[in-house]
Amino acid sequence: MNQLPDLACACATLRRATRLITQIYDEELRPHLESSQFALLSAIEKLPACKQGLLADALGYDKTSVSRSLTLLHRNGWIEQATADDRRERGYKLSRAGVKVLYAARPGWQRAQDRLRAAMAADEWTAMWPVLRALTNSAARARR
Repeated sequence: MNQLPDLACACATLRRATRLITQIYDEELRPHLESSQFALLSAIEKLPACKQGLLADALGYDKTSVSRSLTLLHRNGWIEQATADDRRERGYKLSRAGVKVLYAARPGWQRAQDRLRAAMAADEWTAMWPVLRALTNSAARARR
């Protein structure tokens, strides 16, 4: 495949990259999860009893989107409520079924990581992380 054309817009370029990368991860995570569900379950695993607002901030979601996603994960039986420090907001943790589906999906996630990494030069893969971190943090600051 030829190189894709440059787009003069950071948003359009990142959205294109995100769509293409998401397709790779979704292919590899099937039939277990979608990539967005994997990310949310992984965040909940790392931050047990985490409140909805913190999850939204950590993943860059708005509270409405994370609320809808949490409702679906709960309906699937993958998360359950957990006691949070602030009783006004619910906390979440993985259920047994959530741990099981996340564990089953991890090899697919690793295959997706490997596919993407193999399509890049080693120095591009290494250089990508600080750029993504800087871009993400800059966008978070610009939103405020």
